[in-house]
Amino acid sequence: SVQPDMYPGNCWAFKGSQGYLVVRLSMKIYPTAFTLEHIPKTLSPTGNITSAPRNFSVYGLDDEYQEEGKLLGEYVYDQEGEPLQMFPVMV
Repeated sequence: SVQPDMYPGNCWAFKGSQGYLVVRLSMKIYPTAFTLEHIPKTLSPTGNITSAPRNFSVYGLDDEYQEEGKLLGEYVYDQEGEPLQMFPVMV
């Protein structure tokens, strides 16, 4: 499961520079915003957070096997900003 954790190394890491994640919910929802959290630079052993996500898109799917979802927004995580950032649904 996806749980809050601010310890370096306890993460859901992607191999390479791109990846995707599907979250299956128990009921249909209509989200208004998404939050993304990454450890701050001060907690990083290297003093940087280059592993933080940068550009990401969020899609709504009717089920996990749907190939084309509805684009809910395209966002940029600000590595110089707060560790926890909120992104409103754009559509």
